Amino acid sequence: MHVDVITDLGDLAKLRENWDAIYARDPEAHYFLSHGFLSSYCRRFSGACLILAARVGDAGSRYVAFFPLRLRLRMNKHDAVFHNELNMAGNYAADYTGMVAEPEYGDRALIAFCRKLKTLNWRRLHLENLRMSDARIKLIVKHLSDDRIELRSLRRVNESDNIDNAICPIVTLPTSFDAYLDNQVGTNTRQKIRRFLRKVDRADQFRIRHTDATTLAADTDRLLELWRIRWQPRKGDRTLGLVRSFRTLIMDAFKDGALYFPSLWHGERMLGGLIILTDPVKKAMLFLMTGRDETFSEIPAGLVLHGHAIRHAIGEGIETYDFLRGNEPYKYSFGTRDVRLTSFLAQTRDGANLGGVLDRRSLNGVLEEAGRLHAAGDLTLAEKVYRQVLHTDARYPRALYGLGQLLATHGDHQAAANCYATLIGVAANSRKAWLRYAIELQTLARHAEAVAAFRRLLELQPGLSGAEYGLGRSLAALRRDEEAARVLRTVASVASSKNNALVRAKAEKQLRRLGAAAPAPLSHPLPLRLARLEGQIRLPKAMTAVGRFVTLN
Repeated sequence: MHVDVITDLGDLAKLRENWDAIYARDPEAHYFLSHGFLSSYCRRFSGACLILAARVGDAGSRYVAFFPLRLRLRMNKHDAVFHNELNMAGNYAADYTGMVAEPEYGDRALIAFCRKLKTLNWRRLHLENLRMSDARIKLIVKHLSDDRIELRSLRRVNESDNIDNAICPIVTLPTSFDAYLDNQVGTNTRQKIRRFLRKVDRADQFRIRHTDATTLAADTDRLLELWRIRWQPRKGDRTLGLVRSFRTLIMDAFKDGALYFPSLWHGERMLGGLIILTDPVKKAMLFLMTGRDETFSEIPAGLVLHGHAIRHAIGEGIETYDFLRGNEPYKYSFGTRDVRLTSFLAQTRDGANLGGVLDRRSLNGVLEEAGRLHAAGDLTLAEKVYRQVLHTDARYPRALYGLGQLLATHGDHQAAANCYATLIGVAANSRKAWLRYAIELQTLARHAEAVAAFRRLLELQPGLSGAEYGLGRSLAALRRDEEAARVLRTVASVASSKNNALVRAKAEKQLRRLGAAAPAPLSHPLPLRLARLEGQIRLPKAMTAVGRFVTLN
């Protein structure tokens, strides 16, 4: 069985029909593995999601299983050493994770996925909140562990309230609401649900409304504010981030036709609401979150809304009403049974990425940190980070450029020149690379090579006065006085302007020296600020670098 790695959102979109067909047939699939949910999720982490896709046929044949993941980049702040981690796609937004597979291929596909995972570059793999059969869990344990990787189980008990988030209470629904009340809930709960629903159904003081396109934004704002008031004392600084995440999830679910949002009102006052995700394929409704007005005690908003939602679910032919993670006591008053999730942490025994290199997809993120350190003047750590990138890819243009700059700052001009020599072999038309390379060659008194480099730069951007001046100086150092004078006269004849006044003055000074004795040997690089000279280079859209060490063209 062959496993492809899909990272492009456009490619993921094209797989919808294939994915939906598998999803419908897999008895272990759930809403958080649906194409609609995962597509929305992956859009939030563009470039970070990777879907392992198994096929038994040739390239282009239909897939038989999918294993969705998200790549993350981590750094040890003490020594700026990076590593990669993989999470199950959906983590921190989805209550459940897992895989989808054609039933007849599920075991083979999972074994193939484990083998593929061991070829990727990661230090930790978070296999959290897996809603999978015991058989599939055993396959993961057997085929993922080896002499490089260890697995350990994770507890999901919240120490502050002793809630076990590995337990998910679920209601199996009968075909009628009366049968549900008579057979699945206790006497006290049954009486309360019937009494309060009658009160709401009369549409007297209280009413339940279902959010639609015209009320979605306002209802969402009110609900999230109720949730914030209730949970901010406990969630602290995480609260606003969670509110933003919930809002995104609610809007995405609505766009996908998967949102059921009933709310209880007293006049124009929202007393509470439920965010419920609907899955007609699996005939399931999943209760995601609630917000309640804790100051109103005349009617139990949560009980009424869940009773109403369960009645609605039964009327729609839904078979399960899922309270998702957490064994909070109130959930058991609705006649639930428990489903248990499994969580593992897989990690390398040596504490380094598998394969000893970084995942190439994360190199831009590493370079962002290198640029930050470089700009802040922390050159030791910046060099360390550049070299981590080059350890993964010795010809990575942005890392070569940044490291070359840094080495030149240190005075290691030979090493800097080597970096730029490699860089122009990768990015042959990068004007800034040729500029830097020419200057390092000139600093090293390798003037014949510097002349060739300056000439190449001038082919790429004719008339660049700073490059012409550099060319003139190296020609002078080679005692090619006639050529040097001709080039320097061209520079000196350029009309003075804000950008070239300095180089014009330098050219005139060099011409005077040429008219006297032989020019003194160069003891320093081009006597112009590189930032000023680089600013003269026209930059069409192309390769970009890090922080202020911007473009390579």
